Amino acid sequence: MREKPKYLPPTLRDKHRYIAFRLIGERTFKKDEVKRAIWEASLSTLGVLGSARVKPWFISFDEKTQTGIVRVDRKHVEDLRLALTLLTEINGSRVIFRTLGVSGTMRRVKRKFLTEFGWC
Repeated sequence: MREKPKYLPPTLRDKHRYIAFRLIGERTFKKDEVKRAIWEASLSTLGVLGSARVKPWFISFDEKTQTGIVRVDRKHVEDLRLALTLLTEINGSRVIFRTLGVSGTMRRVKRKFLTEFGWC
């Protein structure tokens, strides 16, 4: 008889929040550049241990509108927002990370903060 895969019950899973952001910069940025910049900002501001607690996870980025979504642990939203705010350049080009909003679900963050950029 085949054994069922073991899943973590919802009560024991990590709770996440989703941060919608927009980049304002001298040029348009590629998805990979933004992904690396988010991780490097987290490491440089919070350190390795802080980044492990924050658990930043790059979800998506639209290169045309320069908007995207990052997942973060719910207890450390402000830590990641601080790290992103302190990021001032990506590959030598100046940039401003603007947080559009934070929500508990992907659907809600898209509907509430990213509809004006054509996400829904």
